[in-house]
Amino acid sequence: MKTKIIAALLLLISIALPAKKITVVVTNPNDVAVQNAPVLLKLDKYHQFAPDKRKKLAVFINNKQVSSQLDDMNGDSIADELVFLTDIPAKGKIKVAVKTISDMQRKVFPTEMYTDLIQKNPDGTKKFVKEVSSTKNDMYNKLHHHGVAFESALIGYRIYFDNKSTIDVYGKRKQQLELATTSWYPTDEQAAAGYGDDIIRVFGSVGVGTVKGWDGKKATHIDKFDKRTQRIVASGNLRTVVESVVEGWQYEGQKINMTVRYIMYARHRDAVCEVTASEDINNLATGVQTIAGGPVYTNNSDLVGSWGTDFPVTDTVKYEKQTCGLGVYIPRQGLKYATEGLNNLYLMSYKKGETLRFYLTAAAQKEEKDTFRSPDQFFGYLREWSKTLKDLEVK
Repeated sequence: MKTKIIAALLLLISIALPAKKITVVVTNPNDVAVQNAPVLLKLDKYHQFAPDKRKKLAVFINNKQVSSQLDDMNGDSIADELVFLTDIPAKGKIKVAVKTISDMQRKVFPTEMYTDLIQKNPDGTKKFVKEVSSTKNDMYNKLHHHGVAFESALIGYRIYFDNKSTIDVYGKRKQQLELATTSWYPTDEQAAAGYGDDIIRVFGSVGVGTVKGWDGKKATHIDKFDKRTQRIVASGNLRTVVESVVEGWQYEGQKINMTVRYIMYARHRDAVCEVTASEDINNLATGVQTIAGGPVYTNNSDLVGSWGTDFPVTDTVKYEKQTCGLGVYIPRQGLKYATEGLNNLYLMSYKKGETLRFYLTAAAQKEEKDTFRSPDQFFGYLREWSKTLKDLEVK
C-alpha cells in the first residue's frame, strides 16, 4: 500500500529573495512519492514581508494559487507561520512562490479542518471557547465531549480534560467533516445517514498517543498538579493546533510545567505530538491500547500498533461493535518497550529545552474509501507510514 498521508514537514528548502516574493524549493528525499505533505514557513525569517503585510501572503505552485493557512501562534495578532500542502514525486522537488496579493486576487478555498472546545452552561446551552483552565480535576463533565476535539475529513480525535488526558478516536464512514453537526454523538437519524461516531473505549488506558507518567511498573495519570489548561492555538482550513498544558505537575520528585501540543493537517488521518517541559523528565510513556484482546504489532524499536473489535461505549444494546486500528511512531533511539494492562508503551526521556516529537494515527474498518480490512493490512500501513516519516524527519 502506498503511503498516502503523512504528518512530517518537508523542510529541505532553498530561498530566493526578490521584493515581496520568495521562491521555496521543496525536496522529497523519499524513494516514493508523497502526497499532501505539510510545508511550514516561519515568517519571522523572511524580513522582506513586513509583519502588517503577512496577512496578504498567498502560495502559488505552477503559477496557480493553492490553499494555505496563516497562523498567529503567540497571540500577538500577527501571523507568524504559513502552512500549505503539496505533492512531490519520489526524489523530486518543486518550486513554490510565496507573495503578497490583494484581497480581490485571493481565492476562497474549502475549509478542510474543524476544531472546537465547548463549555456547558448551567442552563444547558453551550459556549464555544478557545481556552479553559482549572486547578482541580473537575472539567470532564463541564465540557461537551469532555475536552477539545478536532478532525479532518478522514478521522477525528478528542483529548479528555481529566487526570487521564486520554486521546479518543472518532471514526467515519464517509470522508467529510462531521463534528460541527454530530458534536461527537450522532443522533439515530445521523447514524442512519452514514455519519461516524466514537470507535474505541479507552477505559483508563493510553488510548492512542496519550502522554503518561511511568512509576516503574505501570503508566500513571497526571493527577497531582497546580493547574491544567486546554487551548486551541490555531484552527483554519488546513490545520489544527491544540495544547494540553499542566502546571506544577508533581512527578519524579519535582514540580514540572509540561505542554503537549497536537497538530493535525487536512487530508491526513495522523497527527503530530510535540512535548516541551520546564524540567528534565526521566520517564514519559506513550503508545496504544490493546483493543479487546486483539493483535498488537511492535518492532521493539520505535513503532507500535494495535487492531481489534469492541463496543466503544458501555451500552452494548443500542450500539454495535467497532473495528479499528491504532498506531504510534516515535523517531527516537534508545526507547524501552513495555506492556502492562491494556497499554503497549514506549518509555521516553526528556531533556529541558528540547521538543520531544512523535506521531499517532488511527483508522476505522468501516471507512468506505481507503479502508483497512485486516490487522495485517493496517500494520503494513504503519510500517510504510513510519518509514516515510523517518526519511522526512529533520535531523
